[in-house]
Amino acid sequence: MSAWLLLAAWIWPLLLAPFASSTRHGRWLAALGPLPALGATLVVPLGTRIELPWLLLGTQLGLDPLGRTYLLFTALLWLVAGIHAGSAGLGPAAGRFRALFLLAMAGNLWLIVGQDLASFYAGFAIMGLAAYGLVIHEGNARALRAGRVYLAMALLGEVTLFAALALIASESGTLAPAPQQLATLGPAAIGLLLAGLAVKAGLMPLHLWLPLAHPAAPAAASAVLSATMIKVALLGWLRYLPVGVIALPGWGELLTGIGLLTLALALPIGLMQTEAKTVLAYSSIAKMGLLAALLGAMLAEPTLAEVGVGALALYVVHHALVKGGLFLGVGLRKAGAPAQPLILAGMALLALAMAGAPLTSGAAAKAAVAPLLEHARWPWILTLVSASVVVTTLLMARLLWLVAGIEARPHPAQGWALASWGGLVALVVLFPLLVPAPPELKDALLVGAGVGLALLVWRWPGPLRRLAGQVPPGDLLALLAPPWHAVSHAWQRLARVWLALTRPLVARIGEGLTLGPAVADGEHALRRWPVAGALWLTLLLLLIGALWRAPVEIAARPMESDPLIESISEIESISEIESISEIESISEIESISEIESISEIESTSEIESTSEIESTSEIESTSEIEASSEIEAMPEVESTPDDPSPQIESIQEAEATARVEPGSTPGASACDPARPFLLAAPDDAEDLLRLPRCDSEGSTLDAPELSNALVRRVQRWLVALGFDPGPVDGLIGPRTRAAIRAFERDRGDPARGAIDFELLERLTAPAR
Repeated sequence: MSAWLLLAAWIWPLLLAPFASSTRHGRWLAALGPLPALGATLVVPLGTRIELPWLLLGTQLGLDPLGRTYLLFTALLWLVAGIHAGSAGLGPAAGRFRALFLLAMAGNLWLIVGQDLASFYAGFAIMGLAAYGLVIHEGNARALRAGRVYLAMALLGEVTLFAALALIASESGTLAPAPQQLATLGPAAIGLLLAGLAVKAGLMPLHLWLPLAHPAAPAAASAVLSATMIKVALLGWLRYLPVGVIALPGWGELLTGIGLLTLALALPIGLMQTEAKTVLAYSSIAKMGLLAALLGAMLAEPTLAEVGVGALALYVVHHALVKGGLFLGVGLRKAGAPAQPLILAGMALLALAMAGAPLTSGAAAKAAVAPLLEHARWPWILTLVSASVVVTTLLMARLLWLVAGIEARPHPAQGWALASWGGLVALVVLFPLLVPAPPELKDALLVGAGVGLALLVWRWPGPLRRLAGQVPPGDLLALLAPPWHAVSHAWQRLARVWLALTRPLVARIGEGLTLGPAVADGEHALRRWPVAGALWLTLLLLLIGALWRAPVEIAARPMESDPLIESISEIESISEIESISEIESISEIESISEIESISEIESTSEIESTSEIESTSEIESTSEIEASSEIEAMPEVESTPDDPSPQIESIQEAEATARVEPGSTPGASACDPARPFLLAAPDDAEDLLRLPRCDSEGSTLDAPELSNALVRRVQRWLVALGFDPGPVDGLIGPRTRAAIRAFERDRGDPARGAIDFELLERLTAPAR
């Protein structure tokens, strides 16, 4: 029963969302939303999986080590942020904010526990679109501008991600691909996946939304935006890239380069900001750049993945807890919560942890990823990351300076928010005890150098003070604004000129095309709301009906082709047939029932009968069939309606002989075995499905090309052997994959769930 907590983890926030707008009872619903997810991390065993074939395309929920880590810190941060959302003064739109907060939470938790591509995308889309409402909550010009940029970037990322996941499903043949099935991904799928999730991660130059959205959103929203939502990009990369399976040096170098560029640019730009939450936004961009660079190192060197995945997960937990605490601390400072000196002290501890000072969570996280830096293909990465520690320390000093100068606006009822924030700070302080790491002198020196530089700047600001505010939030947007406005104004002037030139012509055309009274009355009638509404409702019902009928039609149409017809159609393609008279076509075969033999091939010379193909001699008739190689004699076959197998065998032999390349020996083939794999039906040994075992270059294939006919035949075999593949509809899904794995486990084989020739041979072994 505990497995159903995986479903409740994201269904529960969805159910609470409609009631969150109630001012009387909805105040604390945002804090109740993540409780089932927290329970799932504690009681659901690792490796648990449940299937929901009725949801989307067949939803799979599960909990693996990486998923449990993500679910734990994500649920914890949504809980603390939910308490802050219940305590904060969010104005008259507080109910709307909490409802959208719960929707974003549901999407975030769904994509973590979902083990299939459809669940990941659905959760990602819900989270991203609901977060738009969190960004524009204040409703002022600043928030609306941030919302426009966020929405444009979010839609760009989601469309790109959808294309990537569709390609992954197509190329892997399943909606829940295993790591080994990702090894054959093409460059388009990998590139789109990297680009689509880079928007959410905030990698440059796709980071534009982050420094605008964080300052505009309330503190509770900023905390989850930076601590949990941007981290799903790394989760998607780890799940759907072949990390540790094959080496991708090109993609690894590209991702590492973009990550290091992001790290190198975000930190100095953050130093120039004049608002605390904007500084934190650029800090998040820099850390995501570092994580992307480490992932790129693992893509280039698959051997690093064994320790690298766990190290990245540990670093993500550290960054999520610290960054969530910093954003919520800024919110408490602005809200004028009690115990302001304690808040400043807690912020200082969190800032030291973010800088990586010894005996902090940052030091433990750096120690975990150190092997990745030391064994990366590029030794200079370690030097760059070490330099970033000094700049990060300066950035945190800048943050504390700005936080100390915040003018508080007292707001009552901050007790629960302060208590939950204190618990989060305590977790960060205890983090090194849970994940011990020996103190490094190097870390102390680097952080000390950063503190020393910060003191020098504070004592003698000099010209550095003039740099503050020189780069506005969104950086690249400020650079692109002048040319964009110039192009926009030029376009507007061109449009005005065009309208001035064409308006007289359009007016004359309009006079000549004036609608008659009857037509005009009909148009006005169609514009009436009752009529227009009825038409739209009709179209909607037709669309729903079409979608409802689509699966039935797919399942009902014949999924398997007749091998006899396939063979005949291939024989028709034999070229260079010379005879006294040309064989015009073997067309107009009206039905399968009329095919009793390869009969009545008409030519200008009389061919008496093809029902008896004489063996041990060449075919003698008034026509001489000359191909690139001589067609050898075929055995005598008598075709009957009840026994089509001799026809199939003779046609296959004719095909094998006729397809010899010019200049080669008859019967030779570059592929071993030369003949196709014949997959019989479980209830009819003569119902054969021909599967080529060779590709276009003559190499032997390990697996046939997936088709509805093949999947349906495999499903029929699984049913015959006592396994449940779900509907026998020719569509591959989680239940079919699970049935294949169950069959393989029953035989004592590795449970791969793949449809290849090895599986087909084992399925049909009892019948062979």
